[in-house]
Amino acid sequence: MKSWFEEHFQEDYLRIYDHRDEEKAANELTHIMKYLPLERGMKAIDLCCGNGRHARWLARKGLHVTGIDLSPALLKKAIDLTAGLSVHYQRADIRDVPLLQEFDAAFNLFTSFGYFSDDAENELVFTRAAEALKSWGWFCFDYLNPAYVKNTLVPKDESIKDGLHVIQEREVSPEFVFKRITIKEGDTKREYQERVKLYEQDALKKMLERNDFKVLHLFGDYDASSYDSESSPRQIFICQKN
Repeated sequence: MKSWFEEHFQEDYLRIYDHRDEEKAANELTHIMKYLPLERGMKAIDLCCGNGRHARWLARKGLHVTGIDLSPALLKKAIDLTAGLSVHYQRADIRDVPLLQEFDAAFNLFTSFGYFSDDAENELVFTRAAEALKSWGWFCFDYLNPAYVKNTLVPKDESIKDGLHVIQEREVSPEFVFKRITIKEGDTKREYQERVKLYEQDALKKMLERNDFKVLHLFGDYDASSYDSESSPRQIFICQKN
């Protein structure tokens, strides 16, 4: 039986979320990248790269990028959009992929974390990032802020997108945020689920430190604003490997 993320991140995902594009990637990275002293020609790895929008942005800044993701559909889209850029894509489960200490920077962006019920499985993202990095390499980790999610949750919305009638229903528990997506297209109906585990700042910081990362900066949004535990939309950690 497939996990929810294996079912979800396919062609329908690309159609519903096509607004998550190059411009949005630039908005998400431009300010926080000022805190990572990277130079042209360095090597970076994008863990759970999706359709490659962040990997392409990094490549346009002169980095040699490796993007890893499990979804064949998202990787195919990434490859289609990446012609002429220094990005290599690899299909792999981030929990299992062997990585050597060859990268100057690692990225895990836009809530590509917390997909598993088990904390140790989720923490493997940090372990793989540490394994991928050279000594003193940089890690940028971007995650949602549970308090903000709970305070701003929209229980249900409907939209028409690319000929699809999309219904999104959301709920939150003490440990998880859930989304059920129903897509109606003609006489057909398809359903997907998302489930992401909620982690507070202290828990994430302990995980990072267990994997030899020192947290140097914590931002609350992509504009590099200070983190506020109640009002910040994101938890963005800039770390360096010890």
